[in-house]
Amino acid sequence: MAVTLFVVRATITKDKEAAFNHWYNTDHAPKVLRFNGAVSARRYKQIMGPDKYQYMAVYEFASEAAFEAFQKSDHLRTLKSEYDADFGTTSERDAFAYVQVWP
Repeated sequence: MAVTLFVVRATITKDKEAAFNHWYNTDHAPKVLRFNGAVSARRYKQIMGPDKYQYMAVYEFASEAAFEAFQKSDHLRTLKSEYDADFGTTSERDAFAYVQVWP
């Protein structure tokens, strides 16, 4: 079973940045980790590069199967709905997934 990474990159308007970071760290990321098979969560702030996204969240799943179950889950639908309700008009996001190929 290969580890799978789920990466979400996001923008946020300056006036909502503090609220966004607090919500993400204390509410959103911990809720992702409640899903069976979610192993870890980390967040990063961009410090260089041309990418428009200021923030990146990286979630590790125990396997590709666990990640696929997460993608199909009501749990993820709820998380997306909460994100949209709180920051949908002030944030853009994009998601990517990667499966470990080495070692």
